[in-house]
Amino acid sequence: MARRNVIRGSIGVLLLVVALAGQRLAGFFAQELIAEAAILAIFALSLDLLATCGLVSLGHAGLLGVGAYAFAGLTVLAGVAPGLAFAAAVIGGAVAAFLVGLFAIRTSGAFFIMVTLACAEMFYSWVFRNRAFNGADGMGGIPRLDLSAIGVDLNDPRVFSLSAICVCVAVWLLLELVSASPFGRTLDAIRQNPHRVVALGGRVYLYRLAAFTASGALAAVAGALKVQHTNFLSPDLVSWFVSGDVLIATVIGGLGTLVGGPLGAAILVFLKDALSTNLGHWYLFLGAIFAFVALAMPRGVVGFALDFATRRERKERAP
Repeated sequence: MARRNVIRGSIGVLLLVVALAGQRLAGFFAQELIAEAAILAIFALSLDLLATCGLVSLGHAGLLGVGAYAFAGLTVLAGVAPGLAFAAAVIGGAVAAFLVGLFAIRTSGAFFIMVTLACAEMFYSWVFRNRAFNGADGMGGIPRLDLSAIGVDLNDPRVFSLSAICVCVAVWLLLELVSASPFGRTLDAIRQNPHRVVALGGRVYLYRLAAFTASGALAAVAGALKVQHTNFLSPDLVSWFVSGDVLIATVIGGLGTLVGGPLGAAILVFLKDALSTNLGHWYLFLGAIFAFVALAMPRGVVGFALDFATRRERKERAP
């Protein structure tokens, strides 16, 4: 177990070093890609937290959208200061996840996937027709947080990408602490055998509801950062394609490993850019690459590395 934690930590530190080095040396367009990857990494971490207790959502874009639409609505339509709007967006994501979780958590497996997908699609249908947010045309002019008081200008792409990386690192470290806590260990036990946890007196429903609520808050953080990054809001942000992207990123990186989410997000963002720039029908090649990775490494890149380390450790211990 100790060796597995060291490997996960090493992968996380290596990924951080590469991100900081790239952010320092990159040009304008690459800065935008780094910021996009960091935001997707935060979104992937929110989904990975939910996977810790054995649940996988295909409607997580709905929670991302709650944070995005709450931030945009409060700042553009209500004139609320971006700082207060950001906090309200995070709270809104947590509340939305809590309300959906009250009945969705009672299911599991494919049923949970379908319930979360249905809730996200209902939210998509509402924002698609909502005139206050310009419906399908979307809404622009969304401001970024004003941190000029501490000498930080988030309108500078280089500063914004660095800030997104810092937020991602903070979320990752927070979730590492949570996973090492009694709460996180209980979530892992629920993932392995929820019936045994119930037999031991554990309240599986409440633990899963708490994890889903926290996951919604983190997804809302990613949503609020996303609309600040693009300065634009549209219903496409709530589409099930977005849920599919974050699920693919998490699975490719390694579901349930925490560090796999950011790794998969970086792979997905930069692979999309490379393929779309150099190839026609690039989605075909992207699908083929993901299919190959899924077949060769069913537990993702990080899971493959952890399994390899475990097999090597067993060989070393063998007489």
